[in-house]
Amino acid sequence: MMIAQVARASRSSLTSVLRTVRPTQARTFIVPTAARKADLVQEIYLRELRAYKPTPVKAGDADAHVKAWRQPSAPTPPATAALAAELPEYVAQVVEVETGEPADATAGEAAAESDWFEEDPEEEVKH
Repeated sequence: MMIAQVARASRSSLTSVLRTVRPTQARTFIVPTAARKADLVQEIYLRELRAYKPTPVKAGDADAHVKAWRQPSAPTPPATAALAAELPEYVAQVVEVETGEPADATAGEAAAESDWFEEDPEEEVKH
C-alpha cells in the first residue's frame, strides 16, 4: 500500500510539474549562417546606397574639361593663274606604261607583238 501511495503521489506531482513546465511547441525554421551573413552584407550595402548623396553638378564644372568652340577659318581658293601656267607642261609630259618605256616607242611594237589571248585550236572529236 505504501508503494501505491508513493506511486500516486509521484504521479500527481509529475503531472503538476509537467503542466507548469509544458514546453510551447512552435514551428521554427533553421536558417544557415551563410544566408544570414549574405543578408547582413546586403543590408549594409543597401543602407550605404540609400545614404549616398552625390555632389550637385554646377554649371561651371564642365568649363575646365571642354574646349571652347571656334568657327574654322574659310578655306583659301587655289591660285588659278599658277594652274593655267602648268597646264601646257602637263600636256607635254610623256606617258609611261608598265614596261617603263615611253608610249611612243612601244606603239610600233604593239602591233608586231603576238596576241596574248589567242586560243589554241580545238581538236576535232572523232566518234
